[in-house]
Amino acid sequence: MGERGGHPGAPEPPFPFEPVRDLLGIVRAMYAAAQEAGAGRNDLGRIARVGQELGRALDLAGSSRQGAEAQAAAWRQVEAAMLEVGGLVDPLASAEPIVSAARRRLAPPRGDAQKVRGGAQAQAQARRK
Repeated sequence: MGERGGHPGAPEPPFPFEPVRDLLGIVRAMYAAAQEAGAGRNDLGRIARVGQELGRALDLAGSSRQGAEAQAAAWRQVEAAMLEVGGLVDPLASAEPIVSAARRRLAPPRGDAQKVRGGAQAQAQARRK
């Protein structure tokens, strides 16, 4: 504990909730893209394990037992996930399938997309008046 603070015994730095959530979102999109591409159970399992580690880190850091011990355990989870996440990415591969998979998960069904756009346009017009 405390090694992230510069020297042994130093307090842990604040837990980076937002970057960890961002990375968890990327890992979820990677899982969706791999699943759509027909990845095998082993590959999907590796991605899922990284996501689970990140989720556990968020849970630990945000737990009611938020003492120094929980903070250190959360950091260890994040560090373990960071070691694994690099192995999930091919530096020469395009990010397009990952981004597209994430967009498809967010997009409303085809018929509802027009309603959403039309509703947003009507709201914008009402604000201008």
